[in-house]
Amino acid sequence: MHSCLGLLPSLAAEKVTVRYGLFEQSIPVADIRDYSQTQKASSDLQSFLDYLSAKDKQKFQDALQVKMSLDIAALDKLINTGMGKQILSFASQAIARRDQASIPALRSALILGAKSPDGLGITSFLEAYPSSQLVVDVSKIQKLVGMANSSSSAGAPPKDDVSSSPLGKIALQYQTLAAQDKQFSGCLFGDSISAGLGNTLGNGTFNFGLNGLSTISLLEQLKTLIPTKVKCEKAIIAIGGNDAWYGISDELFSKNLQEAIALVRTMGTKEIFLIPAFYSTVAASLDPTVAAPLSKVEQINVLINQVAETEKVPVAAAGLAPLYENNVLKENLTSDGDHLNTEGLKIYRQALLQILGK
Repeated sequence: MHSCLGLLPSLAAEKVTVRYGLFEQSIPVADIRDYSQTQKASSDLQSFLDYLSAKDKQKFQDALQVKMSLDIAALDKLINTGMGKQILSFASQAIARRDQASIPALRSALILGAKSPDGLGITSFLEAYPSSQLVVDVSKIQKLVGMANSSSSAGAPPKDDVSSSPLGKIALQYQTLAAQDKQFSGCLFGDSISAGLGNTLGNGTFNFGLNGLSTISLLEQLKTLIPTKVKCEKAIIAIGGNDAWYGISDELFSKNLQEAIALVRTMGTKEIFLIPAFYSTVAASLDPTVAAPLSKVEQINVLINQVAETEKVPVAAAGLAPLYENNVLKENLTSDGDHLNTEGLKIYRQALLQILGK
């Protein structure tokens, strides 16, 4: 099997050319890094930002802050699996190259970007890409991400398809490779809000968060992880928002959460903590394509407290209080009404660190 660990770029991307519909702009990679650190845009980058809506601009800024600390050996194995190669081929469609080296270039940039001190993020990926210039079609990326994130048909009601979507499958496969025979002082299980933290909870911890996770896919995730013999001294389960969004019944949610707690206990876990389901803004809660109604989230949290009492595990809610006002997510802590922005994630991360005793 060919490993990409030996691939070293003879060049590193100095500029990225962004295509977005009829718009095209070349931006120095150094300008993107500076912007991620200072929020001050160069004239070239500002031309691109002016083309974005305020919401998309905030999403771009938040995306630049995502830096994933990954297990390099597990990542190398992953991208050399059949599924990994398929994802690389999929992603290469959004990158224009005159030669046929787009897939090897992506493979190299992922590994070298992940080996950077900051971990894998947009800037470390660009700085590791083996070409002096990278041409990216944003509209194709949006289309590909939409296709890869879901196996559901357009317009269908939201449902849990973590185990059937390409990105869900690849994320879970990475976790099984990275967790094999490992022992962690703390493990976090949760949905996209938890996944947004990356592995930033300190040495000896692992974030098993997955986009779209509900108690349905949490059970599937745990049943996949248990054979790896992974051990978690403390475990935090942050689940429920998607259950509310997917319309999962009260009975099924409670049953699944109890079963999940039982499965986590087989991982040698001494302490389990539950996190209440996250509330959205009022506007997001009124849009069924974005989030669940606030009343449904409230009901899920009632059930979480009931399960916690039955299973004799604590619900750690106090640290999350600064996120909300009257059980509604504060507008300044979200970019889309449902997910936490950089400031919101700082509050969530601090709450988790207190639980973990970090």
